[in-house]
Amino acid sequence: KLGFENLKKIENQYFDSAMYPDNDKVFLGMYKNNLIICADNLPLNFFDKDISDTEKKLIELFPKSEICAVSLQSTINHFGFAIIRNGEKIRAKAGDADLGTILDVGEPLEQEKELLSKSKIDKDGQRLYYFDDNIDEPYLENQVGENFVFEIFKRYTGESFDSDDELLDTVFEGFTFSKNAFSFDNHF
Repeated sequence: KLGFENLKKIENQYFDSAMYPDNDKVFLGMYKNNLIICADNLPLNFFDKDISDTEKKLIELFPKSEICAVSLQSTINHFGFAIIRNGEKIRAKAGDADLGTILDVGEPLEQEKELLSKSKIDKDGQRLYYFDDNIDEPYLENQVGENFVFEIFKRYTGESFDSDDELLDTVFEGFTFSKNAFSFDNHF
């Protein structure tokens, strides 16, 4: 129903491996009453102010669920998260080191407020973050994007995924496919 073609079962993986799937693999798992889908490029389809075709498909399949996409790539400070509730995108934020913050849709969520309280907008309109251990050298938003994603993840599991050993040790079912149902269909 998700649109993957010619699915073939492969060896299951623990989440710490499944979260980085090859572009012809998908991993599915349940954790703390959350369905987690790990598919290359899937989260990127959420990082637009409009609802993408991919998001529409997931809304149709899970109409009464809160749907969340998260993405991180630390080598380029890429970060992103988006949340859809009742078919409406209530919050989305994404960026990277090259482009800065390219998306900031909706009102900040409770999970963002502590981090945002450590920021100020400079004279050029750029948000800078100040931490107690380094008050003289502020951080750009892409440098703290990982913090946002970790906090959003806690919304669903109660813990940050990088330190949740139970999650990292959860087994995910693996599949290969011939056509990616979630090909990247926006411009981020």
